[in-house]
Amino acid sequence: MHDGGTSDETSMPAQGADASSPSAKDASAKDASTAPEPDVDSIPWDTGAAVGTGIAHKSTQNPRGASAAILYAGFGVDLPSARGWATAVYRAQLRDRGVSELWAVQGPNVPEYTNQEIGNSKLAAALVAKITPATKFVLVLGHSSGSFVAHELLGQLAGGLDPANVTAQKVVYFDLDGGQSGLSASIVARLRKAYFVSPFDQATGTQGFNTGTMQSLGATYPGAGGFFTVDATPSGCNAGANECVHVSLVNAHPHNPAKAEAALDYGSFDAAHPVEVAYLTKKAVEAGVVK
Repeated sequence: MHDGGTSDETSMPAQGADASSPSAKDASAKDASTAPEPDVDSIPWDTGAAVGTGIAHKSTQNPRGASAAILYAGFGVDLPSARGWATAVYRAQLRDRGVSELWAVQGPNVPEYTNQEIGNSKLAAALVAKITPATKFVLVLGHSSGSFVAHELLGQLAGGLDPANVTAQKVVYFDLDGGQSGLSASIVARLRKAYFVSPFDQATGTQGFNTGTMQSLGATYPGAGGFFTVDATPSGCNAGANECVHVSLVNAHPHNPAKAEAALDYGSFDAAHPVEVAYLTKKAVEAGVVK
């Protein structure tokens, strides 16, 4: 039988050809490589007991690499807002740097994190299981009181929850105008880099809350990365509004010039209120945060 002048012989695959043939496999691989990358927002976050209290995770299906990032939000920031920050940083920097595993962690329920309510041990186990030779870095960001929660994770990895040491010298840590408690010389020695960052509004002379602590940590660990500032002059914060300048390391132009607004500053980003990533841009090559 003929259809449109084409013989059965030419329209059928050669005898013996099937889906396992080299040509079929090549076509399948080509189709997979050209499949459209899903938008990160179309991928649901995993949460709940299996993931850990206060933690959300997603595999972004990023074809650019196999690295990981964990973002720890500050005191009182809820999980949806923490996810908003993580997504914004992913879009601005992490996607192009090859991050394919993304965690967002809500803020502690007291500033000093004395309740230790976040499920970091489950995060540590999940992270270690995802490290492969293709994982070029593990980026950890701890803003404000979130740094105490980050230090707990780093301590767990150094203290036995990474028995094969697969994360050793892969972790790049940014303490974003945060704290010192829980960080030790042995923990820092296991990191690839550790940076201690404060915002400074040059127009008004206004600093973040924890500049002194960041300077002290930078002086203690200069070889790990040390201390530096991020220019918060474009923040629009009022003179003396330390809380606003403090949160400008998350949202470069906070929503309220007089103070921080956690839900908005972590969870709402647009052209007028862009996510802050200048600290990462400045140190990425030095720290090997590259695809």
